[in-house]
Amino acid sequence: MMKPADGKMLPRITADKKPFWEALRQKRFMTTRCKKCAAVSFPPRMICPACLGDQREWVELSGRGTIYAFTLNRIVARAFIDEAPFVTAMVDLEEGPRILTRIENASYEELSIGQAVKIGFKEFTKEIPFYYFEPVKTAR
Repeated sequence: MMKPADGKMLPRITADKKPFWEALRQKRFMTTRCKKCAAVSFPPRMICPACLGDQREWVELSGRGTIYAFTLNRIVARAFIDEAPFVTAMVDLEEGPRILTRIENASYEELSIGQAVKIGFKEFTKEIPFYYFEPVKTAR
């Protein structure tokens, strides 16, 4: 992990995770899938957590999912104090993995378990792109 001037920890981009970060720069959400058992894992892994196979391939995810659980973070690390309060959630992706992510563009009161969400992209730093999820707007 690298630490920028504002105190936030940034990931170290290793060779095996580079395709993930490059895809984020292109506003694409990628992870790995096992060629042996077809299990999709997130974060990307070089060894399949389902069958321990080492034959992995990179696949693009839809960026759609549903909220499994969520919470309002009021007490946060000092580096994030200017962003509090904010919502984090466990999101079940359409492809199977459950991920921890930040929810943006909605207040805590607007969210519900099972609610459809989609991915959004932003620049965390010039070198590090990142993603978040937001509710899917439905026509009324």
